[in-house]
Amino acid sequence: MTRRDFGLAAGAAAAALSLGGPASAEGQVAGGGQVARGGQVIGEGLVTADITWTSDDPHLSGNFASIGPEIEARDLPVIFGRIPPELSGAYMRNGPNPLFKPLSYFYPMDGDGMIHAVYLDNGKARYRNRFVATASLAVEKRANQAVYGSFAHPVPVDPTLLRPGDNPGPFKNGAFINILQHGGHLLALNEATTCYEMTMELDTIGEWTAGTGAPISLGAHNRKHPRTGSLFALAYTWRNPVVQFHEIDASAKLVRSFSLTMSEPTMIHDFILTERYIVLVAGPVVFDVQAAQSGQSMLQWRPSMGTRIAVVPLDGGDPVWLQADPFFVFHFANGFERGGDIVIDYVRHHDFGGPAGTTPLHRLEIDLASRRIRDTALAALTVEFPRINEAREALRSRYVYVPTLSDSLRIPSPPSATFNTLLKVDTETGESARHDFGNHIVGEAVFVPRGGQGEDDGYLAIFSYDPVAQTSDFVLLDAARVDSEPVAVVRLPQRVPQGLHGNWIPRS
Repeated sequence: MTRRDFGLAAGAAAAALSLGGPASAEGQVAGGGQVARGGQVIGEGLVTADITWTSDDPHLSGNFASIGPEIEARDLPVIFGRIPPELSGAYMRNGPNPLFKPLSYFYPMDGDGMIHAVYLDNGKARYRNRFVATASLAVEKRANQAVYGSFAHPVPVDPTLLRPGDNPGPFKNGAFINILQHGGHLLALNEATTCYEMTMELDTIGEWTAGTGAPISLGAHNRKHPRTGSLFALAYTWRNPVVQFHEIDASAKLVRSFSLTMSEPTMIHDFILTERYIVLVAGPVVFDVQAAQSGQSMLQWRPSMGTRIAVVPLDGGDPVWLQADPFFVFHFANGFERGGDIVIDYVRHHDFGGPAGTTPLHRLEIDLASRRIRDTALAALTVEFPRINEAREALRSRYVYVPTLSDSLRIPSPPSATFNTLLKVDTETGESARHDFGNHIVGEAVFVPRGGQGEDDGYLAIFSYDPVAQTSDFVLLDAARVDSEPVAVVRLPQRVPQGLHGNWIPRS
């Protein structure tokens, strides 16, 4: 995922900006994995027909193209290996999947959330996928067309299409970036707006309140404290230069919120949590409404500002601010304390909107006593979507699992966020092992624990797409031996488009 895909939202209209930001606002299977489909249902009910619209946008084409059918399939065929019988739970992954052809589209900041889930139990697999039934999607289903614009080209919604309380636009909250579980609540996340609670069968319950009287805004990436079990969440807005943090306890109740003031409204997609600190890495990407009103990008890269790093004590102490040369981060692998240092593993974007192929895995070390920063490359390859064994989150970790692209993929000039190889990077030795999927496209890998104490004692769950056969598989790799043959390959009943983030949801 390159910086240009996230960031250069050109041509935002002044009239649209005046309307505000995002609002908070059964198909069956006959058996043996065969899908029974009917006609398309628009409005209430499931979508059961294929999407027929096409687009020249590379991130709406190929395996980035949306799918329509919401289906369920049981007893999926295992075409290689075997599913470990002790695994009981679901691998769920979210991603942008516009139901209607967008008026404009800016990957990966636009779309409707669609969650794909593979449920494992007693060595068998079941598949189910559902749209996240957001309030904005309900408006477009009633209209039977897209009515919201994108961040690149906001479009005020025709008020005759709206009911009282509907999102007036010009942006949509699609809840399409991530899916995670906390305190028994399954949450579909957007970018720093309200999130939607889902059931384990992917029915949408509604906007989540975290035990308060109103929907709460969460970021796309939120992190659990290793001792307290609290979820720390981030939210920001283009309207003002304030970043807000929430602490949501292990029972899923909001216990406190606190904020940090920036010099300008800043885009911050992810952050780091350690046992005693939050670390905010604010690259010089700022929201500029005046630039948007003049037809430029609302997201402006200001390298003269440098990158500001805030180390915020969880006990309420004053933040420590550090200054670094300009760089940008979308995704962190992990952060932890080691002696007097804070160690952070992350994917470094050297600028915002620059050429692809310059996103290596890095390690940032902050010496709090001297307030000095050291930054070194761990894997000098084009990577993104780094993950670890989540049991090590905010604790010392050694292994990072991250996809990259090799020349065994035979698609000419693939769009960004296209990968075919999974790396296991040993951050202590600098060595890496790889699983090359050849001419298959993969995305983020999620760690599935096996039950032992070793950091790599588990499996890696990942979706794989064959562009020739146009089939998708669910693949389990051995996390300790990434370069070995897969543990299991499960054929899925329909194509699974490229998505964003997911998690393993163990059965309670």
